[in-house]
Amino acid sequence: MKMNFRLGKDNILNIMRIAEDISHIRDLDSLLDRVLSEARSFTDADAGSIYLIQDNELTFDYVQNDSLSKQDSTSNRYLYSNHKVRISHSSIAGHVALTKEPLIIDDVYKIKTGVPYNFNRSFDERSSYRTKAVMTIPLITSLERIIGVLQIINAKKANGKIRRFKEKDKLIVSYFASHAAIAIEKAMMTREIILRMIKMSQLRDPTETPPHVNRVGAYSIEIFHQWALNRGVPLDEIKSAKDTLRIAAMLHDVGKIGVSDVILKKNGSLNDEEARKMKMHTIFGARLFLGRTSDWDEMAAMVAINHHEKWDGSGYPGHVPDIQQNAIKFGPGKKGNEIPLFARIVALADVYDALMSQRYYKPGWSEDKALDFIERERGRHFDPEVTDTFFSIYDIIKAIQDKYNTEARSEI
Repeated sequence: MKMNFRLGKDNILNIMRIAEDISHIRDLDSLLDRVLSEARSFTDADAGSIYLIQDNELTFDYVQNDSLSKQDSTSNRYLYSNHKVRISHSSIAGHVALTKEPLIIDDVYKIKTGVPYNFNRSFDERSSYRTKAVMTIPLITSLERIIGVLQIINAKKANGKIRRFKEKDKLIVSYFASHAAIAIEKAMMTREIILRMIKMSQLRDPTETPPHVNRVGAYSIEIFHQWALNRGVPLDEIKSAKDTLRIAAMLHDVGKIGVSDVILKKNGSLNDEEARKMKMHTIFGARLFLGRTSDWDEMAAMVAINHHEKWDGSGYPGHVPDIQQNAIKFGPGKKGNEIPLFARIVALADVYDALMSQRYYKPGWSEDKALDFIERERGRHFDPEVTDTFFSIYDIIKAIQDKYNTEARSEI
């Protein structure tokens, strides 16, 4: 790949600073959000997306679009589009993944004849958006392994008009992408380790499946995001909290690994002693994160022990002075704001998904029945403000369900 430009010292230092920052982001989706934001900022691009390779396909993993965000307060639902792209020369993303070479197209509606790829207008048609100038960059690790592609859309001039991408843009974003790919690969490994922990729990508890925990994690960060926006929390603080919240939410029931199979897989009601042993999973989960060395450990422990507390104080395990004691005595239930915010959020996300999901011991509830239950439990089981926030972003909640419940395919 021949370049006629050199990166200036300021550009290099800026990219190195950003690379250092993103190397500390643990959650994959939080990292993709930051990578895409930074890549777009280099060219003042209106939109962009990231595809990651999974099972020999490109999965549409992250998208940003400033124009759609201004038009639609629930545009975050586009984050949960469930598209897969074959790695072939027929699509722009697939072509770049195969060739491992950046590609600039001035207008995707006017692609020259004689090239193998084409542009699928379906997203534009659904969202009333006009994709024009597109730059697609491969994400290649230090070991020359391609893990996905980065696509930047509609670079803008100072007056807001769309401009074509230049060779200098390609050089800068490609250099950044080489650093971003390393951070993304590390975050993908972290996500895989978490899912393996969850699969271990699944061997004990069939209700604890990867789709369930992915949905609970996604519901939780979207509820928090809107709750925090409503309260005027700075966006940087919101994104930082989401980085750890998703992982903590996904591990909310990991303590069930310490509960007997006889109880976990019992097909019927639990007696009082069995119910008490089941409730111990909150303690077991918190114990896994003792000796905390990071905010991630702190949040995971806090969510694990508190996600079954109820707003009216009728939940469990309540106030427990020392979770390391052999004989645990459940205390009075925590009430209202005594329950940490993130646990209140995960509580609602977990219950909603459990109601909607089919289990070996029950069918899934209808949407109307589940939503009626959530509404009736507002101020009893659930924080009223968190409940209201949940309903205000229900379009996003539905998009998350679609992403993790179905598999769709498209060529983009």
